[in-house]
Amino acid sequence: MDVKEQIKILLALQGLDAQIIEHTKQLKALPDQLEEITRDVTQLEEVVNQERSELEQEDKWKREKEEEHEFIETQIGRLRKQMQESTSHRETLALQRQLDSSRKQSGDLEDELLQTMQAVEARRAAIDDHEASLTQLKELLAKEDAEIRKEMKKVQTVLNKVKAKREAGSTGLEPTVKARYDKIASFRHPSVVEAVDGHCTGCNMALLPQLYNTLYYANSMEFCPMCMRMIYLKSAVFGEDEDKTDK
Repeated sequence: MDVKEQIKILLALQGLDAQIIEHTKQLKALPDQLEEITRDVTQLEEVVNQERSELEQEDKWKREKEEEHEFIETQIGRLRKQMQESTSHRETLALQRQLDSSRKQSGDLEDELLQTMQAVEARRAAIDDHEASLTQLKELLAKEDAEIRKEMKKVQTVLNKVKAKREAGSTGLEPTVKARYDKIASFRHPSVVEAVDGHCTGCNMALLPQLYNTLYYANSMEFCPMCMRMIYLKSAVFGEDEDKTDK
């Protein structure tokens, strides 16, 4: 197979490679769309877990204070009984002081318990709201995940077809040409470019006149000395008219 046909196959192959690159980018980019929702879910889960932990501590503190309040109320009841049974004025005064102190403790505890109960209820309400939001976010995440997986499956199907087409399309290439193209394509795309007005359109380097004139004959594979891409002259490969004045 002559060089012209080889170049035509390479250009077709390059077009397929461009599609493969684009579809591969899509496959990598699609999961990124879930990152923001996933991040929000994670952050809200952390908030809810922290609130639950704090609620647990507040509940524990409330139970302890309730037990302490119950103990003081029992003590108040005992002091009252002792005062009723006391026959000594001095003892009665001492019991009264203890009773007043216990009542103050009881009152202070009741105030603290009331504030704690209000805080606990407010935190429970906040947790309920956050859990509702978390449920909605998880549902949204599941929905988006299903849609993205569906889209990824479509893209993968197309990608597989393009790869199969590429494999079939490359069979006509000479092994050395294909190996050289694959090597260039592994780090540079496009790998096959036109030479226009004496320049490589891949890197815009001015080509030596001798090299540029060689391209008119399309009898050999030529490469840009700067970027190492395969270069060709469109008129020489496809038979289009072009001014062949020496550059």
